[in-house]
Amino acid sequence: MPGFMQFITGLILWIYITLFNISTSNAIYMAAVAFTAYGVHWFAMGLNKHYGGDTRVDGYMAIAFLWLSIIGAFVFYKVGDIPVGILFTLLTLVYISDIPASLLASRTWTRIKGGFHLITAVWLMYLTFAAISNFALGMTLPL
Repeated sequence: MPGFMQFITGLILWIYITLFNISTSNAIYMAAVAFTAYGVHWFAMGLNKHYGGDTRVDGYMAIAFLWLSIIGAFVFYKVGDIPVGILFTLLTLVYISDIPASLLASRTWTRIKGGFHLITAVWLMYLTFAAISNFALGMTLPL
């Protein structure tokens, strides 16, 4: 179920924000919004594909998620979290390419989108490895 775990993570972050009464400016708000929104979006895209729905819907939704990605990049670069800022920049590129790939059914834009998906996936795997190594082993990996 694509997106389900992201949605659950978003809910956990919202519960954390609520329980610990976080009211000052904090990048965790952006993380909570992003995990929740992307989770719902990816879950909906998976259902749409499963039931053979019109993929042009993905192109229109990509407009909103492009904006969310731009906001995420802005927030994380502003707080100095460069690795997560890079992630949101890559997501911005995915959604920029998703708009013409979905709306125009363009083979070229679909390949470009696939390239950005691959780069973003590799970056996410590195961030996952870095986070686990940091928390579990106390290691600090380069940007």
